[in-house]
Amino acid sequence: MKKFYVIGKRTPRIDAMDQVTGHARYLPDLERPRLLYGAIVRSPIPHGRILHIDTSRAKRVTGVKTVITSEDIPDTRLGFQVGLANKRPLTSDKVRYIGDEIAAVAAESEEAAREACSLIDAELEALPAVFDPESALKPGAPLIHENNPGNVSGDVHRAFGDVEEGFSGSDNVVEATYRTSAVAHCCMETRGALAEFDAQGRLTLWSTTQLPHVLREVVSFVLRFPIGKIRVCKAHIGGGFGSRASMDPLDCICVFLAQKTGRPVRLIKARSEELVSDRIRYPMIITLKTGVTSDGRLMARQATILTDGGAYNEQGLAVTGRAGSKVAHLYRVPHAKVDAKVVFTNKVWGGAFRGFGDPQITFAIESQMDEIAEELGIDPLQLRLLNANQQGDVTVGGARLTSCGFTECLKRSAALSGWKEKRGKSKPRGIGMAGLFHTGAGSVTAHGGAFSSAFIKVEYDGSVDLMTGVPDAGQGSDTVLAQIAAEELGVHVDQVRVHAGDTAITPSTLGVRGSRETFMAGNAVKMAALQAKMELIKRAASILNVEEEKLDSAEGKIYVKSNPRRFVTVAQAAAKPMYDYARNFPMGVPISASACYTDPVSEWPDKATGYGNISAAWIFGAQVAEVEVDTETGQVTVLNVVSAHDVGKAINPMAIEGQLEGGIAQGVGMALTESVMWEKGNVLTQQLADYKLPTALDVPKITTILVETNDPEGPFGAKGVGEAGIIPTAPAIANAIYDAVGVRIRELPMTPDKILIALRKKGRL
Repeated sequence: MKKFYVIGKRTPRIDAMDQVTGHARYLPDLERPRLLYGAIVRSPIPHGRILHIDTSRAKRVTGVKTVITSEDIPDTRLGFQVGLANKRPLTSDKVRYIGDEIAAVAAESEEAAREACSLIDAELEALPAVFDPESALKPGAPLIHENNPGNVSGDVHRAFGDVEEGFSGSDNVVEATYRTSAVAHCCMETRGALAEFDAQGRLTLWSTTQLPHVLREVVSFVLRFPIGKIRVCKAHIGGGFGSRASMDPLDCICVFLAQKTGRPVRLIKARSEELVSDRIRYPMIITLKTGVTSDGRLMARQATILTDGGAYNEQGLAVTGRAGSKVAHLYRVPHAKVDAKVVFTNKVWGGAFRGFGDPQITFAIESQMDEIAEELGIDPLQLRLLNANQQGDVTVGGARLTSCGFTECLKRSAALSGWKEKRGKSKPRGIGMAGLFHTGAGSVTAHGGAFSSAFIKVEYDGSVDLMTGVPDAGQGSDTVLAQIAAEELGVHVDQVRVHAGDTAITPSTLGVRGSRETFMAGNAVKMAALQAKMELIKRAASILNVEEEKLDSAEGKIYVKSNPRRFVTVAQAAAKPMYDYARNFPMGVPISASACYTDPVSEWPDKATGYGNISAAWIFGAQVAEVEVDTETGQVTVLNVVSAHDVGKAINPMAIEGQLEGGIAQGVGMALTESVMWEKGNVLTQQLADYKLPTALDVPKITTILVETNDPEGPFGAKGVGEAGIIPTAPAIANAIYDAVGVRIRELPMTPDKILIALRKKGRL
């Protein structure tokens, strides 16, 4: 086994002091000379035709510099998939949800901007609205987009094997419908942007984005502006969770205001504004049917998915397709079929959210696994072990499992949680389990993004500058990438400076999404660092007068393998003197290297069938939740969660634990309390106090187990794990509730009223 000096160490975040001392510059901290403040006028009705917009009174407000509507900007569309994009930055013909952008203002103060917004008179003709996908599909339902008959945004159909054959060969068939709710990201800082044009007409956009390079491309497309004149910089982000993975109309509006006024403009959403208008987790209605043999072998699985896409196209088809793929991937199932529709409603549009559809489908699959186990009289753990994915498998949907620790995750989480001792033994306490299957390296389907790039520069003092297009959005990627560079170069991690999130100085990459940063960016950093290391060794070899192949580096030294006491420092190698005796100045030839990693493993799925291996690596995990249910109030208390995850190789165990604990905390909220609530299209949960986000006091004791499988393609064997924590939490809690009180809740969140109703129906009250 290779000895690691940096990899595998519990390393504090390299930006920790910036955050705890207040030096981290969030968007509200950014100031520019002659800064203006932006504000947006939003629709007060869920569906209506725009008859007239009068901005005359707003323009007369002292301090107002410009007011814009759709007539003042290009006729362009925003959206994750350009061909499907149908959202204008400022809507022109109709409003389609309460919060839809109508007009915008830039003024000398926030107060003046808000006053001007209140004076804009938008004459709207109210139209009938529809608020759930089932109603939206009914004949005669109000049409939200004229070019989408039946309010269908798009559909997904996948068939692998022959499900009818699978069901005919099954001894038992279990079928049920599961519902998940709309969930808000609730980042601690709200979304914002600051746009400025310089004297040469070049744009700099500071944004709370997870994808600076992608945002730059979208801004170029939307503004019809040369990409070479656009610089995007990520403002400091404490957490994105997918919400910052798309261009928001706010980004675009901010740029238009700056362009119109010739002055920098900053636009930041208030919390209530964000909860009304920001992307949400797509709610899904999933009807799942599974066939099994009498001994528990899965034979067939079929899913029908109805996704509430909201008012506009964003990532609904991608998220729904990704969710549907797990019907064919999670556990060994020889036959699988998915039929799904994404439907428009007069509500805020959905978007990417940690897990990208997998928390929704996993809630259905893992709830039904327990239902199957009960039907067959099999222990739920044994059912999962019997059907668990294994290394070397190719799933019926085409995923190639080059590393897989699923069985170990199931066994170790069960053992540490006391599964055998507690299952069915201490009502109204219960214990429940759920597994997961997710990408550990991003995927080829996201902007074709199976690549990442990195630059490395070694200074004369042996310190290192690392430039990466992957911004740290709270997940700790700066630290992990610094560790990878430090390990490969043989320097201490505190000698690595990471520069990220600025398109002017960093190489292109997709950014933060799909648990891809450690794998994709890590491989690029490792490759670039190796190139730089080879140059360092070449210089050290000439100093030590030994062959290059006899040298290696570690802990700031380049040493002779057979005699480690004979060495030069990395700084000495980097500053190997040039012939400048007159000044006697040890000016070394700079060392720099660049690399672009494109994974050789993943492939584009077949357009007709969807079959294919879309990711270079896959991650697995299992969680066991222990709960206590108050049968008088229906209140559920999560006592413990044991979480085992296949991480490939743990680059930074402490960072992984933090990611998993954060994901589990979000999963507890998704399971029990969180839901965006509407009444006739109006969001009722406009403050965090109403939304019921779990606090620190609501988070249970969490024990994490890191299972290392050393993926053959990952950097030092690592795989991504950022999204994994949230995926199995809700079904594990649902299964634990059933074990505790014998009622199956198939709708999220599992609130006390639902539990009490279920208990009454069962005669348990």
